[in-house]
Amino acid sequence: MNEVSNHRSHWKIILIILTALAGGFLLSFLGFVLLWSGIPWLVQLIMILPFMLLSYGILRWSRGAIGVCAFIGIGAAPLGVLIMQFRDTNGSHLMPILIVTGWLIGICAGCYWGRLSRKSSVNSSKDVVSS
Repeated sequence: MNEVSNHRSHWKIILIILTALAGGFLLSFLGFVLLWSGIPWLVQLIMILPFMLLSYGILRWSRGAIGVCAFIGIGAAPLGVLIMQFRDTNGSHLMPILIVTGWLIGICAGCYWGRLSRKSSVNSSKDVVSS
């Protein structure tokens, strides 16, 4: 019986990792499509929010395994590197680098938010048990 439970645990971890990779890639693809369609650079900084929500959800689903959030960045890396090759209207690479860095900041912020909410839920459950 223990082998079956352990086997299911491995599949859940693999599913979480694949979801993180696919989510990171799809969000970076969405950012690339927005760039290609002509959305201004500063408006694309809103893509920080979906990356933050994805990393929060993945962290909560994986029960606090912070290493899983790195797979979101790995999934977004191929198109992130491609986006950094573009130039803004001034001919510099500053805005594309800022966009991809914003994605990474969103991933880190979502992981931090997930850790905080996980700690607060553990603390509130300890308060309920102790009273």
